[in-house]
Amino acid sequence: MKNVDNWKIGLINSIGGLNLMRKRESKRSELILAILFATASLISGCGSKEPAKDMPGTTEQVGATHLPSQKDLAQVELVYYFPSPPQKDLQAINEELNRLIKPKINATVKLNMIDLGNYDQKMNFMIASGEPFDLAFTSTWINNYFQNASKGAYVAIDELLDKYGPQTKAGVPAHIWNAAKVNGKLYGAINYQVMATSYGFDVQKELADKYHFDWKNAKTFEDLEPFLNAVKKGETNKIPLEYSKTGDIFVGAPPLYGFDIIGDQRMPGWVRLNDKDLKVVDQYDTSEFKKLIAQSRKWYEKEYFRKDAATTKEIAADRKAARYVMAMPAYQTLDSTEDSFSSGGLKAITGVEWYRKRITKPIITTDRAAATITAISRTSKNPERAMMFLELMNSDPQVANLLNFGIEGKHYKKISDTRIERIKDSGYDPNFPWVFGNNLILWKTENDASDATEKWDQLNKTSDLSPILGFTFNTEAVKSEIAQCQVVIDQYLSALTTGTADPDKIQPEFIDELKKSGVDKVITEKQKQLDEWRKANGK
Repeated sequence: MKNVDNWKIGLINSIGGLNLMRKRESKRSELILAILFATASLISGCGSKEPAKDMPGTTEQVGATHLPSQKDLAQVELVYYFPSPPQKDLQAINEELNRLIKPKINATVKLNMIDLGNYDQKMNFMIASGEPFDLAFTSTWINNYFQNASKGAYVAIDELLDKYGPQTKAGVPAHIWNAAKVNGKLYGAINYQVMATSYGFDVQKELADKYHFDWKNAKTFEDLEPFLNAVKKGETNKIPLEYSKTGDIFVGAPPLYGFDIIGDQRMPGWVRLNDKDLKVVDQYDTSEFKKLIAQSRKWYEKEYFRKDAATTKEIAADRKAARYVMAMPAYQTLDSTEDSFSSGGLKAITGVEWYRKRITKPIITTDRAAATITAISRTSKNPERAMMFLELMNSDPQVANLLNFGIEGKHYKKISDTRIERIKDSGYDPNFPWVFGNNLILWKTENDASDATEKWDQLNKTSDLSPILGFTFNTEAVKSEIAQCQVVIDQYLSALTTGTADPDKIQPEFIDELKKSGVDKVITEKQKQLDEWRKANGK
């Protein structure tokens, strides 16, 4: 992804992404042929059932997949849900997609775009009611991947991935696949993008310059306050700081506060990255959280947030109109002081220039490794065909670029074989590349640096790894307690992190209600499983 580049909310272009690509290169032809031969053997039943060897994603690893002959497959329709701002030309994209994929897998796909603010509610209802669908975007931050996988909402895809998705599997490094496993199994295909993430803020360039904001040296929340105050006083049509429930300023960026998550982002039970003992703690009862909510209270009282920040789900219109002056947390790799690699991002949404400042260095956490996944529903009648479609989305540049950029001449212009220029107000520009498969096979846009693809892929392979990367939590023993704690979190968290509630009064009440709901049992179970995992893996 062009990293979920703004912020998960939006995002989340950062969760947004890097619109990247590259066509297949001849020097990899032997590898591609080997993969195709292995796939053909698996499908015919003549080959080994051994999983494909891990081959970290590279810009060369692209191409069409060998799939069963269309004449051997009955025609089916797949139903696919994913978050996106509304797109006027979705039907035209859907028709073109089906024209591309039907000859290859004898299937059509019904694309269902759901606005980001409503996506959680829609998917929770569908999963709870058992409504049939085939594919859905899922993650640690929306349509909760770990919880849904644990309760059986998704199909385990390990065998499907080996049989029908060899290039999808080969395109993601093994340690990232491992981080998305639940009880030893995979329940979704990772949409490979920038996994190595820094956390910081994005700020509108024009206003940062106007108010002489020393953004290059800003390292703490306190460093931001003079600028936010100047904006509040001087820009009456602007909102100093964006906030969304899907991009919470605390749970949206655990490493910014020195933590990594275990399982669901919002569920109590995090570990400090610098703790050699990896003690599991209730993050909402730590000095880091208390300091944040005290700061947020000050900011709320000074009207740096929207008054309805704790409850609103609709932020897309204000973001597109560039009303938000600063976004935090922002998900980055490098920043504007370091490299043009960080160009683009929010500019693609807002049309204005932004400075991007990272505060932490890049790290791959379980949260980020499982931040962008497409799962197959347990209600799907055609999981094999769904996996075939995922293979096309992750290996066929025509399919991937259509979903991301639309139709040539109508939604974008080709500048070169590997670069496009999007047409403004064309009717299709979701700008959520992290939703659709492997971002290594995407074309670059007018905003992307020439070496962006190589840089983020290399960072994924060389950045620091969380000490608990690869550990996944089995919720079975504490399902009831987790459900009860979730109700409490939904009631209190946003009010505290937006400063809407008085932290001195409400935070102790929050902690007390969590304890009544069984949070101590959840944390004890997480610690037990983590200790067992460490022992088994020599950590």
